[in-house]
Amino acid sequence: MTRQLTGRSYRFDLGDLKVRFTFDSPTQGSFVVVHGAGLAPDGHAETVALNLQEIREGVYLNSWTEASGATVTHLEDFENGTLYSNVTVDGKLYHFTGSIKELTMTQHTDAQDDQAKGNVGIVLTAMRELFADKDLTAIDRYWAEPYIQHSPQMPNGLDTLRNVVPNLEGFSWEPQRIAAQGDLVFTHSIVHGWAPNPVAIVDIFRLDNGRIVEHWDVVQDIVSAEESANGNTMV
Repeated sequence: MTRQLTGRSYRFDLGDLKVRFTFDSPTQGSFVVVHGAGLAPDGHAETVALNLQEIREGVYLNSWTEASGATVTHLEDFENGTLYSNVTVDGKLYHFTGSIKELTMTQHTDAQDDQAKGNVGIVLTAMRELFADKDLTAIDRYWAEPYIQHSPQMPNGLDTLRNVVPNLEGFSWEPQRIAAQGDLVFTHSIVHGWAPNPVAIVDIFRLDNGRIVEHWDVVQDIVSAEESANGNTMV
């Protein structure tokens, strides 16, 4: 019976706490926090492993653990559209009662858009705190191992970032264009301090559970419009 939920998205409305939830499979779900009620940031997106058990037709006991360590246990009654939720955050237990409503295809697309926006926010915050503020603790908040690196001069793993960032002088990352699709975020930026001269870089970040886990980039020396064969700027 659990497979009937696969691919379907719902709005979990628990008063101040509102979440868009998609059952990706009987063992995996993804969600976007619409309103976090102080328990999670608005716009936070994550994919979680589910422990989903059918009690009777249309009624499920559903539980998962989030990357932050928060635990969630739901009694989900899809037949009557009701939801009972116990959430534990930092050792404190919260009880919620609310409703379940299935999202239309348009609403589902909106939910995917919300997840993409949430990923964009994570990338922008991560890059600012790590590269502009040189706060190495940002790596623990916004990146996760195994970190797969496709930039040809950088090995896999987060230790590379920990070693490179403190030695960057005059570094600035100035995104000019940003796009997101699914679990990917794309940025087209002017970057100073990475090479001897300013460069244009397209970065591609893949996120999983709200953390950056994979990275690609394409780097070009910046050529002025006057020197370009087409007369256009590069970024």
